[in-house]
Amino acid sequence: GWLQIFALAGAIEAKNQAFPMDYGWPAFTGNVGKLQGPEREKKLLAEINNGRLAMVAMAAIVAQNGATGQSLVEQFTTGNLNPFVGGYARQDAAGNRIVLRAKSELSTSLPWAPVPEGLTNKPFGEYVGDVGFDPLGFARNKRLLPWYREAELAHGRVCMLAVLGYTVQTNGAKWEPFITRYPTDSSDPLKAATQVPIIGWLQILVVIALSELWRYENVISKYDQGVKPGDLGWNPTAPAGGNRPKWFGPTFTANYAPEEWNLMKLREIKHARLAMLGFGFMVCQ
Repeated sequence: GWLQIFALAGAIEAKNQAFPMDYGWPAFTGNVGKLQGPEREKKLLAEINNGRLAMVAMAAIVAQNGATGQSLVEQFTTGNLNPFVGGYARQDAAGNRIVLRAKSELSTSLPWAPVPEGLTNKPFGEYVGDVGFDPLGFARNKRLLPWYREAELAHGRVCMLAVLGYTVQTNGAKWEPFITRYPTDSSDPLKAATQVPIIGWLQILVVIALSELWRYENVISKYDQGVKPGDLGWNPTAPAGGNRPKWFGPTFTANYAPEEWNLMKLREIKHARLAMLGFGFMVCQ
């Protein structure tokens, strides 16, 4: 079947090499150049308009069918006008995607896929922000799952600061004078990074290394003792649960109810994920 499709497409493309802008009228009958003047312009306009509409429609049909497990015709004929929760139709067999979705057995982030092994699909569950997204199956290793959350938070926090710094710098903000004998440029963050002297990079790496050593000794190595991933102990009164690490620097006090604390954690993880994507695109741009 696929060979036939490819053969037909290849034949059309081969014919298109001869006259790439004119398939004749009626199409593929060999009557090339038959249409001229206003009639030809009208046909070309209709073709491009219908082509654009068809591309958008095809993308929407495929996305809708993949997300809901039903085609548009199936939704109307079965009464599933809201396919994510089953609509008004009777529940189908246990394996139906709509029924699984209604029973919360499908991923929140990928509505056509089951909840990955190791995740709960509960945004306010053990790992706040868990929406059942794990296409590569990392969560199967439950022993490493806390470390994955630690890595996600660490990279997300760094990227939130990076996006802020990148935005400020590209908008022309400068802090002068720079104590350096090298020429400096604050308008291009990537160029500015290349202007940092070696001793400056060594200072940055030392600070990062010391911070990571502290985090490993006080957080990562103590998951088994009840320390939560990403908890640096900056707010000793926070209802984080479990054992709390003691931050070596200054701390602050802010009282939160458990519900408020979980909401703050959800906001943090959402902004962290967005910042990681945003910073990647900013650098590429």
